[in-house]
Amino acid sequence: MEKNNPTKIKIVHVLSCDVISLEGCEKGFITKEIIQKYCDVNSSTFFVCGPQIMYEFVEEELKSFNLPVKRIRREAFGEVKDILTHPDFPKEVAEKIFKIKIHIGDMSKEIPAIATESVLVALERANLNPPSKCRSGECGFCRSLLLEGNIYINPISDWRRGADKKFNYFHPCASYPITDLEIHIPRDI
Repeated sequence: MEKNNPTKIKIVHVLSCDVISLEGCEKGFITKEIIQKYCDVNSSTFFVCGPQIMYEFVEEELKSFNLPVKRIRREAFGEVKDILTHPDFPKEVAEKIFKIKIHIGDMSKEIPAIATESVLVALERANLNPPSKCRSGECGFCRSLLLEGNIYINPISDWRRGADKKFNYFHPCASYPITDLEIHIPRDI
């Protein structure tokens, strides 16, 4: 966004390739200095879209601004590929298989779930065809109710609203079982 006029969107090209150049473009990577040069950080929301390595770089740059999580949005880039790489994932449960008791409409079923796979993947592996879209915790389409048990939610993928956190709703696509669970999926499948 343009610093002096927050109602307009201004596109700033930042080229990391030395072979291609365009007049008026920034060169290198999207750094905190470039971000500060083109927008008022205190009143902006950021939408990051690109390859995973770019997400990681830009998110590191944005950390220096201490922005609330809700002001940094991401393209739906799918689920976390290796949850064990996240430092706060409880490594002691990595090899465990838990039971998930699922309630969907009038049906109840118990399925196994590996701690390092999302609850959504466990549901799909059991041929339950649960609702899902973004697979990254952002859209809320898979929103379900945690009745019992504990889950790990990667802080980067935790897009739940405050009320959902308070009343135990979670997004199966971005949640991992760390105990046996009982859940209610509010949509018929």
